[in-house]
Amino acid sequence: MAINTIDSIITGKLPVLASYLTEDPVEKTAFFQSGILTATPYAQEIASGPSSIAEIPYWKPIDASQEPNYSNDVATDIAQTKAVQTDEMFCRVAYLNDGFGQADLTVELTSKNPLQSIASRLDDYWQRQISKRLIATTLGIKAENVLNGASDMIITAPKGFEAGAFIDATQTLGDALGTGTLAGIGVHSYVYGQMRKEGLIDFIRDNDNNTLFATYQGSRIIVDDGMTVTGQGADRVFTSVLFGSGSIGYGDGSPENPLEYQRDASAGNGGGIEKLWTRKTVLIHPLGYSFTSNTISGNGSSDNGKKSASLSDLALAANWQRKYERKLVPLAFLETKVA
Repeated sequence: MAINTIDSIITGKLPVLASYLTEDPVEKTAFFQSGILTATPYAQEIASGPSSIAEIPYWKPIDASQEPNYSNDVATDIAQTKAVQTDEMFCRVAYLNDGFGQADLTVELTSKNPLQSIASRLDDYWQRQISKRLIATTLGIKAENVLNGASDMIITAPKGFEAGAFIDATQTLGDALGTGTLAGIGVHSYVYGQMRKEGLIDFIRDNDNNTLFATYQGSRIIVDDGMTVTGQGADRVFTSVLFGSGSIGYGDGSPENPLEYQRDASAGNGGGIEKLWTRKTVLIHPLGYSFTSNTISGNGSSDNGKKSASLSDLALAANWQRKYERKLVPLAFLETKVA
């Protein structure tokens, strides 16, 4: 177990540390700025609720394949009403925590403002963890689509990233594409390099005119080396994810003790050991999908009481079920090989 002697810098200073944490919130990451992760009222309510599993009821689309009734003046011609169908999706909240010990914090505590330095480290840590959970979720959706959806969300480009394959991938979205512009495209840095070599990237400034960010056909590019790569060397296949607006619902819950300082006076042979614990409650829910919870492993030592899905659980096809029609799901996948 890694431990840390945080010394008197942290003792009694949790309110100060918490105030630094709010200065660089998770919502400032590229995934949030692009609209891929969208804070939604239903997800916020579920993440802040008492249950780890929640049911999300929804109205099914009205069947427009049948013609409507045509009015007439025949009194005995009685029209029949159509039933409006309902269904439900399930989602699962994740209860996350981590403790920080000497190996992580000793150097940070020598800086001029150690509290702020620690806070920025924790923000970055949770940003990366949420990004990893998002990527694992899309991997599970893709696996389910291969297994049960005849890969109708997936396009493969044998010659690397190219415009034609990208357009084919957007076409699988159908009406879910909306105005024709995606909220964002998640790509591996290798794919991003291919796009740059082909001159496919434009750069625009954010609304505050402060930051330049890369776009492709009007959609923001999010570069993350956590994006799925299979195979080795020249046989590598990179999976890019096309996100429509609102494709991922996000909720940020309220742990009872989001930040906690712990001191064990008897540890260290009476010298005392100090630890810092941070906790996060989150919900990531892809629109149109139900999380079946067939496999919940967590990472604890006990088989009892496992509440949260691990990254490997999120990536399992068996843990997902598509509830919406394909063209109502604002997600698509583009597989690109090494050019």
